Amino acid sequence: MKNPILQSNPLGSVAQGVKGIAQDVRGASAQVVAQMLSPLTRFQHAFFESCLAPDGLPPGSQDPFAETAETVRKPPPGTNPVVLIHGTWANRYNTWKTLSPELQNAGFALFAINYGDTGTFPKVIKGYADIRESAKELALFVDEVLKKTGAKKVDLVGHSQGGGLMPRWYLKFLGGSEKVDKLIGIAPSNHGCTGRGIGTLCHAIITLLGVQGYATEGISLMSGQAGLQQSFEGSQNLNLELDRDGDTEAGVNYTVLASLHDEVVTPWKNAYLNPRTGHQAVNYCLQEYKGYKFDLTAHLGSPNHPVTAEIVKRALLGKPCDTTSVVVPNVPPLITP
Repeated sequence: MKNPILQSNPLGSVAQGVKGIAQDVRGASAQVVAQMLSPLTRFQHAFFESCLAPDGLPPGSQDPFAETAETVRKPPPGTNPVVLIHGTWANRYNTWKTLSPELQNAGFALFAINYGDTGTFPKVIKGYADIRESAKELALFVDEVLKKTGAKKVDLVGHSQGGGLMPRWYLKFLGGSEKVDKLIGIAPSNHGCTGRGIGTLCHAIITLLGVQGYATEGISLMSGQAGLQQSFEGSQNLNLELDRDGDTEAGVNYTVLASLHDEVVTPWKNAYLNPRTGHQAVNYCLQEYKGYKFDLTAHLGSPNHPVTAEIVKRALLGKPCDTTSVVVPNVPPLITP
């Protein structure tokens, strides 16, 4: 089978994306622009930008392998280094461009990983390799963060696969539970996705790459990758092994934020964790928060939502994240994906 994804022209998509951005924001102030962009639109714009620099860092984050113990930005007292983990078919820049600077401004020391790239597709696309191998990449990354910062533990903030299956494999089978204090999952694929959900994700990326004419071939090729096969609900070679004896590990605090309208993690409650007795795990739904009952934000836009930002900041500090504690003004109403 020919590889329509490799034949795609990401730079052509960038040109179209930049043109769309110009039409969206012409004559608007920076503040107005920020308010205009829905969570999904922010991801799309960041995707176009990352085509030009697929290994670029999101603003405010660091790569521990590019720093020394002297140059690295260390976490303030009372906090851990924070590792940002993108999801399937994404990268660290297009996932965390919005949230990373918000977390930096709140005082956190951030480190963003790219993983799961076997060279099969354009470099803008990552996170599709065997999840068990990707977890080994995360293990090396965390070790480097701990080495450079001198910290005892890290906190993990992940989206999709990066907030669910992959870091949970690291925690359970690669000794990660001894090195991680918190795992915060944003729309995490904790219990896999149905075929409809995976097909939706593949189609969204194909559209961004501008190869809609090869949708059938592209989806077949994309869904055949190990990372996608292992993301199917009830995966025989991953989910059953990972979920055996319970979803959580001792000593790790888990926070999950899901969306009622998640079209990739389907059914949407597959994001939720079932903690083992005595373990700490809480599950939240975006639409339960005041002012967001009718919010349609779905999977790809979730990391860019203002409620997500508030919950992540509070969870990293060990503060309550329930609907009474978290109040985020909804101006303008975010009712678009």
